[in-house]
Parts: sequence; C-alpha cells; structure tokens
Amino acid sequence: MRERISSVVKTLKPYFDSLLREDDETGHLYLLDDELGGRASCCTQGEVACFHILDWTLNGGTGRETAARLIEDVARRQLPQGAFAQPYYVKKGAEGTIDIAEIGAVADGLYHVFRATGNEAARVSLAKAADYLLTQVAAEHPGAVYKNPSAKGHDVLNGDMYAAHTWGRAWELTGRDEYLRRAEAVFEHLADRFGKHSPGWWPYTENWDGSVGMGNSVAYQGTIVGFAHTVVPLLPDALRERWGKVARDAVDTMLEAMERGPDDENEAPWWCRDWGNAWEIYLAFSRFPDHAAARARLDERLREIEEKLRTDGLDVFRPRVKTDDPERTPVTTTFRKAATFAGIVSYMVLDDLVPPVRP
Repeated sequence: MRERISSVVKTLKPYFDSLLREDDETGHLYLLDDELGGRASCCTQGEVACFHILDWTLNGGTGRETAARLIEDVARRQLPQGAFAQPYYVKKGAEGTIDIAEIGAVADGLYHVFRATGNEAARVSLAKAADYLLTQVAAEHPGAVYKNPSAKGHDVLNGDMYAAHTWGRAWELTGRDEYLRRAEAVFEHLADRFGKHSPGWWPYTENWDGSVGMGNSVAYQGTIVGFAHTVVPLLPDALRERWGKVARDAVDTMLEAMERGPDDENEAPWWCRDWGNAWEIYLAFSRFPDHAAARARLDERLREIEEKLRTDGLDVFRPRVKTDDPERTPVTTTFRKAATFAGIVSYMVLDDLVPPVRP
C-alpha cells in the first residue's frame, strides 16, 4: 500500500504546489481553491499541509517547511471560539458556516504537522478546536455532540466520532484529562447505538427520542470506523475490546452494501453517493489490514486512483454529485475532493508510522 501511495503522492503534489500563494501584504502562505475563487477552507488547507508531511516522509524534500507555513495560516484564520468556517453550500456572499466535521477531518493533520515540525501553531490550533467541541456536548446525552450550532434537534452520529477523534489527538498533545473522558463517553454512546435500528448499521442521524432521523450511510459509517482508530489504543481495555467487535461488524456491513451500490437503504444522504470519492470508506478499510475483503477493496481503489491520475489527471476528483441551487456555492469542489483524499491517505500512512503520545 505504501509504495502505491508514494507513487500517487508524487503525481498529485504538483497540483497542490500550483495552488500555493503568498499574501502580497503579509507574506503568509495559503492555498487557493480555484473553483471557489478564494482561499481554501482551513480544513482543506490543513489536510494538504499533512499531505506535505507525508510527501516529506516518503520522498524527502521541503514538505515540513511548507506544512508549517500552511498551518500557521490556518491558525490565523481559525474562528475566535476555536471552530473552522466552511465555505461550501452557503448562500453566495454569506459567511461560511460552522460544522464540526471541519474540525474532525483536519485534527489528525494538525497533530501530524506538530509531531513532524514542532510548530506550536498546530498544537495550539488543535487544542482550541478541542475546547470548542467541549462547548458543543449535547445537553440530551453526554456522549453526543451537536454537529453545528443550528443542528441541535438531533444526533449526527459521525459528528460524535469527529469530536472523539479530535479529543483523543488533543489529549496526546496536552494531557488534559477531560478530552479523554469525553472521547470515552462518545465510544460508549456509539457502541450502544450500533445496530439499534438495522443490524450492522448506524443511521446517519437519530432524533433524541431514539428514532431514525436519516437512515444508513456507508460513507458516514466509514467515517466513524476510520476516525475511531487513533483513539482506540487510549481506551480502557473493556471498551477497546467492545469497540473492536463493533467496528469489524460495521466494516462487514459496509462491504456487503457496496456489492449492491448506493441506494436509499444504504446511502440515505444524497450528497455521499459518489462512493469512489468518499475516501472515509477506504480509511475504514485500511484500519483492518487482516480483513481480506476490506484490504482487497482498498487495494483495488488505490490501483484505480493511481492509474486514473495518470490518464485523467484531476478529473478523477471532479464531483459527481452536483448542487443545483444557483444561489449557493457548490456543495464540494474538485479541490475539496482532492484535499480530502490527500488528508486521508496521509492518515492511512502516518497514523501507523507515528506512535501515540501518552502524556
């Protein structure tokens, strides 16, 4: 896997390099999202920063310096309360919305940039984001977290894991025990909710009365399993063992569903039906190297991306799910898809190479 990822990194790096910009007034280094016509979101920029750490790890070069500068800009643009704004699917001209997925998806990037460079901006940014998440713990359940300030009427289960993942990484770099306690509460909650409505599934959302708000999702199930991985070694023995069984069952369910393709029963969120570009799925599969079917799916998709990057270039990341509302920005862009891929393949490799910190 690592050799194929190294090849993909070499192919993709010139694209990200072409989007590097320096602010004329301040000299700050940032990334351009050319489809949006402005600076990349903090999340996508942080993911690409981690990709530079991956490139430096696998291929040498100056990736550490580039990553540190990009993260310094992320930290400068972080909202005062610690969240990250996201510019996708918002009314044109409006401020970016807040969603904890923007934190969870980049938390590992902040962690690895700090571990590789020692740049304090990465550690401070991660801790600020973790503190913000503490303010979003749901009043209805201590193991749930509001996905955004406007979505308090239900529980978005993958959002809970984004928070737990962030807290786990922040605990490693700060030693603040509340982070780990909150992460454990999320794991207990998600283990309790697994299979409550359909065997082998978490729904995308539950209402607070326990009923389904929106149904099953291969992509978001992959998010839960994939981002849980870094916290699992930090859990108490009994919870770690329980989670191992839940996660493996979840992966089995995902593999069975993928034989059929996305439909209303296995991918209720319409915006996630482009499974080829939902790299959270393959992150989950990478967490089970001893699972033959999961490993085969991951290897197949990595081979495809390696070949298609050579033949089709960046079109391989072009979104297949379109947004029809002309009053809103796109729900995603080619750059966003490429940056998400870059972050996730970085996590696949670096999470296994870099041992956890135990404060």
